Amino acid sequence: MRDETEDGPEPFEPGWRERLWAVGAALGRLLETRTAIFQEELAQKGDLLGKALLGFFVALLFGTIAGLLLTALLAALLARLFGSPVLGILVTLVLYLGVAAGAGAVAVKKLSRLRPFEFPATRSEIDRDLEAVRQAAGVGAREPRGEGPDTRDLPAGARGETTEEMEARLREGAG
Repeated sequence: MRDETEDGPEPFEPGWRERLWAVGAALGRLLETRTAIFQEELAQKGDLLGKALLGFFVALLFGTIAGLLLTALLAALLARLFGSPVLGILVTLVLYLGVAAGAGAVAVKKLSRLRPFEFPATRSEIDRDLEAVRQAAGVGAREPRGEGPDTRDLPAGARGETTEEMEARLREGAG
């Protein structure tokens, strides 16, 4: 009979539960550390963003004041030119309204050309990709458009190309 005091206790071999708990604990510590790092970086970015927004606000405020002073200077010059303060202010107002109307007309003209939900080039490329995938899968393959058979749209096996070559061709068409 062996005496346990001589050999010492047997080493404990952890089972799968202990290992899972250890992995979970390690992931928890890792997540906690990453969260703390992210919060610190976010706080620094928030501080910089706040200072930048304050700078933009001050620039906008003083730019607006400068615009008002320029308007006053223009009105004073036109008042002196026409000999009447009322006429100088009125001409300045008409001048500013003319500039605003012209800018508005240009904006409306540009917006009339805008089609917010139409992306013809993207749609065309997506259609080509879908057709290539359909043909590669052999589902609902259509005859390619144009003069004669276009071997680019044939399935990979029919052209003798590998899957990697077909994938590269699809990426090239998307780029």
